[in-house]
Amino acid sequence: MAVSSINNNSGTGGTSTGNSAADLSNQFMTLLVAQMKNQDPTNPMDNNQLTSQLAQFNMAAGVEKLNTSVAHVYAMMSQLGSMSASSWVGRSVLIEGEAKVSFGEPAIGIMQEGVELPSNSDDFHFALSDDAETVTVTLHDGDKAYTAELKNVKKGMNTFNLDDLENFKPEPGPPRDREYTLSFEASNAEGENPTVYGLIQEQVQGVTMDPNGPILHLLNHDPITMDKVFVIQK
Repeated sequence: MAVSSINNNSGTGGTSTGNSAADLSNQFMTLLVAQMKNQDPTNPMDNNQLTSQLAQFNMAAGVEKLNTSVAHVYAMMSQLGSMSASSWVGRSVLIEGEAKVSFGEPAIGIMQEGVELPSNSDDFHFALSDDAETVTVTLHDGDKAYTAELKNVKKGMNTFNLDDLENFKPEPGPPRDREYTLSFEASNAEGENPTVYGLIQEQVQGVTMDPNGPILHLLNHDPITMDKVFVIQK
């Protein structure tokens, strides 16, 4: 009870609340001296008890200093993160999503729901959680689906072009005058199925600051956090 009343002490007229490291140290020493003065002379505090109390106090004081340091570091990291995120405005990023593809113009990564995005190639992108012996690429047009395979694909980011896809099933393959949605499935020699993340290209339009980190506002997609970005492009 005594400790609770001291910690909950409050002053008036702008005086300190008594919760600083120096105040806590003074309070601890006052209590310790009072305890030693009022101890039973026939059963005094032994050295082990005194050492234990001092150790507990040092640990508590150290934790308070550590918490303060961590708070300062977190604030600095948040500021750096905000500054970094603001430099993304106007740049293209790759995020998870279903890409639209056609064999002529516009190419994958250039058109998303009728909005033109900056792109230097007709490539499409996906990320693999592990090496894959086969990645099956499926093109859907709403009525039919056509599949082709990519062999011996490495984990991480991968970029391919529609011209890399051969031996479509069913034959003769997808008509070239339609738009398709891409999906992926991977397998390896061990019979496992590495995770495939299909990626789309978006453009960062703005950044807002949030207590949990910067929020990226995209040209044609819901706002996302920075950890949802797979690649930042030029």
